[in-house]
Amino acid sequence: MRVAVAVSVLALACTHPPAPSVRAPGPPPSPDVSAAVPAPRTPPTEAEILQRSHDVIDAFDRGDVPTVAAALGADFVHFEGGEPTERAAELDQMAKRKPEAPHIATRAWSHEHVYAHPDSAVFIGEAAEHMAGNDSHGGFNYDGWYTLAWRRDGNDWKLSLWTWRKGGSAAERDTWNEIFRNSIGFNHEPNRLLVETVKGKKPGKALDVAMGQGRNAIYLASQGWKVTGVDFSDEGLRLAQATAAARKLRLDVVNADVKGYDFGTAKWDLVTMIYAGDDVTWIDKIKPSLKRGGLFIVEYFHKDVGLGQKDGFATGQLAALFADGFEIVRDDVVEDAPDWAVDKSTLVRFVARKR
Repeated sequence: MRVAVAVSVLALACTHPPAPSVRAPGPPPSPDVSAAVPAPRTPPTEAEILQRSHDVIDAFDRGDVPTVAAALGADFVHFEGGEPTERAAELDQMAKRKPEAPHIATRAWSHEHVYAHPDSAVFIGEAAEHMAGNDSHGGFNYDGWYTLAWRRDGNDWKLSLWTWRKGGSAAERDTWNEIFRNSIGFNHEPNRLLVETVKGKKPGKALDVAMGQGRNAIYLASQGWKVTGVDFSDEGLRLAQATAAARKLRLDVVNADVKGYDFGTAKWDLVTMIYAGDDVTWIDKIKPSLKRGGLFIVEYFHKDVGLGQKDGFATGQLAALFADGFEIVRDDVVEDAPDWAVDKSTLVRFVARKR
């Protein structure tokens, strides 16, 4: 009997839905959105992006199409000058490459940087490279900067952009060749400090460091100095020689990177370093190259000029460098119009005489 009653009560409960619950008065509860907020992404490690970048470049050198294809995103672009190459064309060119085709055989990395974010990363590195496939002629050497841009693709990373540009002295030489070819952006007249300093001086042997297009060397030659100008800009040297020939002046030019130039010992009566940078290693080699009584002339930007450049001479820096064995003739910090770059700036003008 107790079983039958229990079954009847259960059946009744199953045929009538439970009464709705009544919420107490008050503001509606806040929705639970925790499930809708994605977990924060962790940026890749510097080592991971560094290794991925090295690996894809090495795979490209080997002609390893599957490895490169796996690394390239659908939006990939490769640009090294000329026309850019997209993903399909890049892989097609790799597939057609013959095993004996020229390729980079060795690569030494330096100045590597990684900028990593949760969904993107950039690798920048300089590499000194040697190309194989032209071994009978010694191959080619390159110095250049790689930039690889990566983006997150789910749990993987894909390469979106690959660029390369010249590095080292070759890139700098190209820049200066273009400046002198355009022949604008700088003063074509001789530097005023130089003119003031040599006025009335007996001419001797002069060296113009980083001569450029020769405005100062030509002036010295016109005043009877025996002048040598050293620079690595082919266009600058060409212009200087053409001007000297047109004015029937003698000018010796040396096409060389100044950092490897032999200044000699007790060789010069005058050495100029006018808007030629602030490389102290050059100065260390210039000091012994001056004869007794020889003059060293510098004009360049002050270090705190605020133009965004990293170089320049600090107040008193040159005087400290020439404290022994030299007489400081002039050591000025002035606001004036420079010969290069801007309309007005803070400049260092310095002259020292060797005792």
